[in-house]
Amino acid sequence: MKTRNLDMDLLRSFAAVADTGSFTAAAEVVARSQSALSVHIKRLEQLAGCMVFERTSRYLALTPAGETLLGYARRILELNDETLRRMMEPTVTGEIRLGVTEYFLPGQLAQILGRFAASYPNVHLEIRTGLSMDLRHELNEGELDVAIALVGPQDKIKPIWKEPQQWVAREDFTFKSEGNVLPLVVLPQGCIFRNYAMQTLKKARQPYRIAFTGSSMAGVQAAVMAGLGISIMPRSSVLNGMKVLNGGKLFPSPGLLKFAILPSREAPLDIVAALENILVQTLRTLAATRI
Repeated sequence: MKTRNLDMDLLRSFAAVADTGSFTAAAEVVARSQSALSVHIKRLEQLAGCMVFERTSRYLALTPAGETLLGYARRILELNDETLRRMMEPTVTGEIRLGVTEYFLPGQLAQILGRFAASYPNVHLEIRTGLSMDLRHELNEGELDVAIALVGPQDKIKPIWKEPQQWVAREDFTFKSEGNVLPLVVLPQGCIFRNYAMQTLKKARQPYRIAFTGSSMAGVQAAVMAGLGISIMPRSSVLNGMKVLNGGKLFPSPGLLKFAILPSREAPLDIVAALENILVQTLRTLAATRI
């Protein structure tokens, strides 16, 4: 019996469509045209002998066979990419102390760090989370090698990720501003969103109180879900069971978050470059899913 081989390009196109949920977004990820992706999927289905997607003009979903193939495809692609990286790149070894701001993709952070650990097993990664203000201080004091932190207009560095922030509350939360005190769920003092919320409400002459101060984004999410009050958080941190509050004078748009990689002067540059490589790959796919 003649052996058949899975084509890596077909698998990469298939995984991109499955991960992003659309041919349009997947085309951005793999830098191919939508028509080329369609051809790849048809060829893959012919090779596999089954349909991998159920498609209509408004609907795209994996078939049961497609779900099975996706798991294998990801493993094959990861092994392929890791093999090429190991063969083509110098071995990256050592250790690095990484600080990550609480607002940076808390739902995807474990996936990103897991990919880094799998791709660079000879690097020991020591991680802590905190407010950007504290992480910058630790960088300056030599307590961190690199940080993923919020950056502002004064920072002359290109962001790796941008994301809107939103006012949120539990789905069944109701509030009449006249004569009532608005409960806030916030991170500790020094958090820019805590300050923004307080200043905004003062400007609107809306009485408020700090109902809960969390030490992490997970704590803030839990408090909002418990109905303790409203908060400001990145779009990626909004959970099912939360609602985004309307704008207007009371809840104006908090604006856009920008994150960058900030290395210290003594940071091991090869490890920083490896970390940035994993981040850019993951964020490119994530951005495409939100087009």
